[in-house]
Amino acid sequence: MTSFPAVLQDIAVVVPEEVPAAEVEAAVRVGGGELLAEARVFDVYHGEQVGEGERSLALRLRFQAPDRTLTDEDVAELRSAIESRVAELGGRLRA
Repeated sequence: MTSFPAVLQDIAVVVPEEVPAAEVEAAVRVGGGELLAEARVFDVYHGEQVGEGERSLALRLRFQAPDRTLTDEDVAELRSAIESRVAELGGRLRA
């Protein structure tokens, strides 16, 4: 266990219906790399706001480094990498 504080963030990703939630979680974990200590889906939304044939998955992310406190810049880079991985599944971050 590390004594450095975690950075918690919630994100929502919109993906095609047929993409399994486990695949989205796996892509997020790859994008987040070693500093992503936890990623889990906590909500699923279907409706007009996300479009036909798509759904929104809300994920809680916990970033943490064993040797330092993460900066906003560290986390922004990781979120960018996560966004790229989600795009490979045909998804996008929801604003």
